[in-house]
Amino acid sequence: MKKIAEGKRVLILENDGWEYVERKQGKEAVAVIAQDDRGRLILTEQFRKPVGKHVIDYPAGLVGDEEGSSDPAETARKELEEETGFTCDEVELLAKGPTSAGITSELVSFYRARGVQKKGEGGGVGGESITVHAVALEDLPSWLKAREREGKLIDLKIWGGLYFLE
Repeated sequence: MKKIAEGKRVLILENDGWEYVERKQGKEAVAVIAQDDRGRLILTEQFRKPVGKHVIDYPAGLVGDEEGSSDPAETARKELEEETGFTCDEVELLAKGPTSAGITSELVSFYRARGVQKKGEGGGVGGESITVHAVALEDLPSWLKAREREGKLIDLKIWGGLYFLE
């Protein structure tokens, strides 16, 4: 493996002719599938500079970034609360795999939050500007299509995560 370039937060590496990006810290991410006591799916929306648009996603974050915990389950709980203002009694690991294996080494773990309660405002930390959405499952497909018509992007994890809902 050879380092091609280095930024403040990422490396561009080459391994046997294949170039890819790797984070310096927080090489693993979590995404949290949570429903409130009314059964609504808790989603986030924030502007993402790499795609130049607002993106609808699950509450999510990097494991072990900056002063963060290196425990993915603890990170899932923390990100749920910071981003959405919801806490939970427990999280359960559902699946883990690559997000875009052709360009990055990042892995993402899906966690299911159980015993979800609204405790605060959410919105993120450190300059994040996160909008929280609570959407009824029966309204989700039309709600997501309406967001797309507004020019927002829907993270593919949204669709994949629906597999895990009861």
